[in-house]
Amino acid sequence: MNIVQAMRDPNLFGPHFTGDTWGAWEAFLDALFALPMSETALTLYRQHTGRTAPPAEAFVMAALICGRRAGKSRILGLIATYLSAFRDYTPYLAPGEVATVAVIASDRKQARTIFRYISGALASVPMLARMVQDETNETIMLSNRVVIEIATASFRVTRGYTFAAVLADETAFWRSDDTSANPDEEIIKAIRPGLSTIPGSMLLLASSPYAKRGILYKTFRKYWGQDDARVLV
Repeated sequence: MNIVQAMRDPNLFGPHFTGDTWGAWEAFLDALFALPMSETALTLYRQHTGRTAPPAEAFVMAALICGRRAGKSRILGLIATYLSAFRDYTPYLAPGEVATVAVIASDRKQARTIFRYISGALASVPMLARMVQDETNETIMLSNRVVIEIATASFRVTRGYTFAAVLADETAFWRSDDTSANPDEEIIKAIRPGLSTIPGSMLLLASSPYAKRGILYKTFRKYWGQDDARVLV
């Protein structure tokens, strides 16, 4: 089952995404995971990415630049839940090792918004609720050797993990100047080695727009509207 099917399924996440307002997000998910697109989805994809051709393969990095109340936290929660519960990472893990799906924000309060969506999505589906072995305010341990965890944006905190996915929230508001102890580009640089172990591990940068600086703006400048770019904006 792909993520859009799971999003629509009334026995899974369908009750959380009712109405017609989620069509643009379905088009985004079609693009992110290289799923077949309807003509409507393809039109939305072209409008919001500046690209012309639909993607031939799934992306491992994307930047979501969205207005406030656009629903990005709910979609990030859906993606994190899907990647955590619907994929098997055990072939890539050493004995005792776990795959981490990390939600990273400038502070833990911000990260908990997405974390609550993930927790709620898992709890609302009995099949998935049975996978939860342990849950705290900041971590969820699943029976398939996946840990969902929130963390603050720090290049020190992100070291030493094996990441299945990293969801970096409100990255436009992360510190980006050289005087910061945790400049945003250094944090992303520290994350990348942890993504290298698991094929197809995903890095998502998401934010409402802010200043024309930092990792999110540079990603936009470099990749938006580029049909052959391996980063979706």
